[in-house]
Amino acid sequence: MTTLVQPARTATWRPTLDHAQQALLFVTVVLAASLFLQRFAIPAGAKPVNIVGPIGLGIAAVGVLRGTLTFSRIRLPLFLLLCALAMLGMAYRQILPGRFQTATVLPSLLQFLILSSFATLSFARPVPEREFMRRVTGLLSVVAAAGIAQFVVQFVGLGLFSFRGIVPAFLLFEDGYNLQIPAGIGSALKSNGFFLLEPSIFSQVMAFGLILELLVLRRIQVLALFAAGLMLSMAGTGWIVLAAFVISSAFSMGRRGILISILTLALVGLLAGGALVFAPDAAASFSSRLDEIVRPGTSGHLRFITPFWLLDDVMTAEPSAALLGIGGGGSERLVRSYDYTVNTPVKIAIDYGFPALAAYVALLAAGRKTVTQRATVLPGLVLLLFTGGYQQFAPMLFPVLLVMSVANLKADGGPAP
Repeated sequence: MTTLVQPARTATWRPTLDHAQQALLFVTVVLAASLFLQRFAIPAGAKPVNIVGPIGLGIAAVGVLRGTLTFSRIRLPLFLLLCALAMLGMAYRQILPGRFQTATVLPSLLQFLILSSFATLSFARPVPEREFMRRVTGLLSVVAAAGIAQFVVQFVGLGLFSFRGIVPAFLLFEDGYNLQIPAGIGSALKSNGFFLLEPSIFSQVMAFGLILELLVLRRIQVLALFAAGLMLSMAGTGWIVLAAFVISSAFSMGRRGILISILTLALVGLLAGGALVFAPDAAASFSSRLDEIVRPGTSGHLRFITPFWLLDDVMTAEPSAALLGIGGGGSERLVRSYDYTVNTPVKIAIDYGFPALAAYVALLAAGRKTVTQRATVLPGLVLLLFTGGYQQFAPMLFPVLLVMSVANLKADGGPAP
């Protein structure tokens, strides 16, 4: 009797990632796209689409399908409420256009809701907090180093502040952004972080990096890197984010938070003193802008005062707008006797009404968080709501949401919140 011996199958080794590694890979891809690709666009008719939104949402869809991500049971209902309120307002304005005759611009509404859906995500299982923060601050450090190098090399004739002329114009998302702003030091320009679109965005990213580093790892060399980047951006919005953090940590973290707030204030004092001693011209240029908020025509007045002028005008002329808004995109198409901009809360309140604004803020902030994450909520909200119109700008919306809400973290040695 002949025995047939089956040849042994050779096992093929395939490397696998555990859940934490998959979640960190998701963080790396989304954050890298947000930081390094925010100047790039997908051609889409008259108005290009920033490439970061499709990349981030595509990677998120893969994460959900693979089980790396799930939907937050707290934030998903808030998102559905936001959708319902926005759609109700759109239907109402189709029937009764109101005084301003600003029917909803459907692409604007869809972009707002689609990008906002990122906030409904959460890691399916908790990830160690230190590993997560190390990954995030590592990528932010690359931007800091690039921004510092960009500022320094301009003094030897190697300045590069715009990609125009290097990258085809139809692939760029640079139109309408202040990439090149004089620093007040001869012909030097403020650093925009090389990869980022504006010095103000660079300052906000550096401030957020400082906050995360102060909260968890507190490495001196990394703190110095972020501090130098913040200084060379020479923009005020990052300092506003940092001030919000001082308040937040002092009131939300007990004695440890008070110590962190004192450390942050000491760092700010050290930076200000260093600027006065080593770069008096730049310090004078920066301090001359401190009263911008009360001077019409300045960027500070335009950013922080005119949105509320517009809000008052709209609500006075059309009281029903407080409930259902005047239509998606309507806030940007009004003709006023003054130049204005709209920040995120004013835009949402005017376009969709105050109930939608309340749902949106809750969507951004709600959910279980570690103590560290809770300390990032106030500065994160200030960054997203008041320092720029980021409700439809994925390169800033996604990173802040990753840290503040999407990341399901556990403190080292402790359980998930």
